[in-house]
Amino acid sequence: MSSIQKSIKLIAVITTILLFGGCATSQRMSSDDKAKIKTVQISQSVEKGQVFLLAPGGASVGLMFGAVGGLASSGAIVDDQTAFTNYLSKNSISIEKIVREELANAIQRSGKLTVADTADSTTPTLKIAVPQYGFGVTHLLSSNVVPVLKVDCNLIDSSGKVIWSASDRMLPSIASPMDAVAWKQLAGDPQQIESQLRKASKYLADKLVKEL
Repeated sequence: MSSIQKSIKLIAVITTILLFGGCATSQRMSSDDKAKIKTVQISQSVEKGQVFLLAPGGASVGLMFGAVGGLASSGAIVDDQTAFTNYLSKNSISIEKIVREELANAIQRSGKLTVADTADSTTPTLKIAVPQYGFGVTHLLSSNVVPVLKVDCNLIDSSGKVIWSASDRMLPSIASPMDAVAWKQLAGDPQQIESQLRKASKYLADKLVKEL
């Protein structure tokens, strides 16, 4: 990849960070709702957004995750995202499933609410979105990466009213609460990738549930 292509790619990635790095809004649950709501159900459908990847300089995401031919050599951001998402799918790694499970676990651990086993039209539903997920270097000269994740939650009652909402995110930084791992460690190690995404999901889930 030429230096011009690298610069264009880096600018695009930084723009993505800025777009998703704004302050999130939240809505606290009212005292009345807290008093009467003891059980929630979690929607099976989790909205998933775009992959975020900021690899060390010169690293080939496409080759690392098994892309071939033009996809591996083009170096386009969209191609990197395709290679990575295909790799996750091939290895049955679902960020939607991971985040949903970790939020359910966090709610149960908190003791604030019980998660319903079956759907019920009268029980408030927690709807989850994952607008962004992936990995990024802790700084532009680093060869180590940390998980990148954004999670949005909305608790909706039987009338369709949002009674609680919260959002939190984890950006690539030396200040990340996650331990950085070498980018090369992720290559060919789907268990490592899933473990890192799950750790990040658990961390954010616990923070979000504290707001309930």
